[in-house]
Amino acid sequence: MAKTKKIRHILALSGGKDSAALAVYLKDKIPDLEYVFLDTGCELPETYEYLDRMRVVLGIEIKVIKPKKSFESWLKIKNFYIPSPQKRWCTELLKIKPYEQYIGKDYTYSYIGIRADEDRDGYISHKPNIIPKYPVIKD
Repeated sequence: MAKTKKIRHILALSGGKDSAALAVYLKDKIPDLEYVFLDTGCELPETYEYLDRMRVVLGIEIKVIKPKKSFESWLKIKNFYIPSPQKRWCTELLKIKPYEQYIGKDYTYSYIGIRADEDRDGYISHKPNIIPKYPVIKD
């Protein structure tokens, strides 16, 4: 008999208010919701304190995912070109790629804390096994 693949539910916390609000909102709505934080290695100390408070207040585990190469390494590779809204190499290389590697080939719902009043989609994977969900917009 073929084994049924487990469907994963993941919320990537950014350290900001929207993903935190989504974490609170989904806390008791999604069983086995995984919480992750994509750590560039250049976060402010306040970000780590914020994540620690979320762990305690919500009683959740937050998996910290780090890229294989540091920001400084990529900065050298990119010839010291600072990331910008037009050239978002930092987001892609230090957050999106490690996130997709963490997920692997698992069928995954990725919960995104974009508000209904925002005119953007946020992270949309080109991998068919990662399905974006926007609960704040939907509800």
